[in-house]
Amino acid sequence: MDATAAVLSTAQVRAHRILGSGLDRTATSADRLPVWELGLQDRDDSARWALAARLPDLALLPEPPDPGRDDPLALVWSVRGAPHLHRRADLPALAQALWPADAADAAARLVGDAGRLTAAGARPLDAYRVAVLAMRRAVEAPLVKGEASAAVTRLLPRKYSGHCATCRSTHVRELLFRLAALPAGVGLVPGTRPVVLAPLAGVDPPAGPAAGLDRLVAACYRAYGVATPAEVAAHLGTSAASVRPALPDDLVPVLVGGARSAARAGMLDELTGVAVDAAARPVRLLPGTDPVLQPRDRSVLTGDPEHRKILWPVVGQPGAVLAAGGIAGVWRTRRAGGTLTVTVTPWHRFTDRERAALADEAQLLGSLRGARETVLALE
Repeated sequence: MDATAAVLSTAQVRAHRILGSGLDRTATSADRLPVWELGLQDRDDSARWALAARLPDLALLPEPPDPGRDDPLALVWSVRGAPHLHRRADLPALAQALWPADAADAAARLVGDAGRLTAAGARPLDAYRVAVLAMRRAVEAPLVKGEASAAVTRLLPRKYSGHCATCRSTHVRELLFRLAALPAGVGLVPGTRPVVLAPLAGVDPPAGPAAGLDRLVAACYRAYGVATPAEVAAHLGTSAASVRPALPDDLVPVLVGGARSAARAGMLDELTGVAVDAAARPVRLLPGTDPVLQPRDRSVLTGDPEHRKILWPVVGQPGAVLAAGGIAGVWRTRRAGGTLTVTVTPWHRFTDRERAALADEAQLLGSLRGARETVLALE
């Protein structure tokens, strides 16, 4: 144990993340929520539900953004090539912050695709550049993803493509395709299946050079309170070596539940003085992509390894029940006609207040999804 490290409890770190992400529902509008620096990951409209979990009224929810309009928000493939809801005004700076700083960073961001590209004679950083140019040429109007991928593939040399067992065809490498979209000024149309890509009206992000990664790293520390460089890198989709030059210069060692981590020196008072009791009040049905579930130090949320396996499976991630200042169970939905059933598997004995709050949250979810009737089932 490091005798010089500040000691924090997991409850303190959870409380910082719960209150710091707006789950106390004190925000008076969506644009005032403290979630936009890193954006909201989206899966099947989960970003809207993450917003609803933080707003006091569904009437405050912003409309789904249209890439072709100058809406204040936009859905794009951004961090790790995953769909995220961001403020449209932030997109040019975000594209630069996510642009690889060098060849090693490009390879780290492309993960498994990097090795396949290299084996085919392609350089990962060159792959970024040519894929962005091809994406700009290919997506000049809304296109279904498969059509956009085929168009980009035709514009690229063969070495940037590979055989896909899922769709049984040869096309541009999937992660390369996704990572090229934002710097090409291409966004996603919310609620489309298969997903539709479209040019982002009024947005012309630069395709490099890299700039501003330090701002994203600082945003991670503001949002999550503590993190190792490797955890920050994993969240941003690169390597610890690539993140290291962008780390804040005031990082200090901390122990969180006995585990080594790091925090900014200027945040220690905030972390140690956080209102743990206030963080125990909110009861929410969080989507699996919620900001609270994003940090890589997952033992902070639950010390039970079996619960972590359930919360973060390889496929089919459930939602998480927030109660008593932590993750108190998981939830899934089933739709039959106009009835939405929300099934909660508890890991905690709910109080009467928490049960009533869960019923309210289930009704809220049903309203958002347009259900005629919503049923809460506690297993």
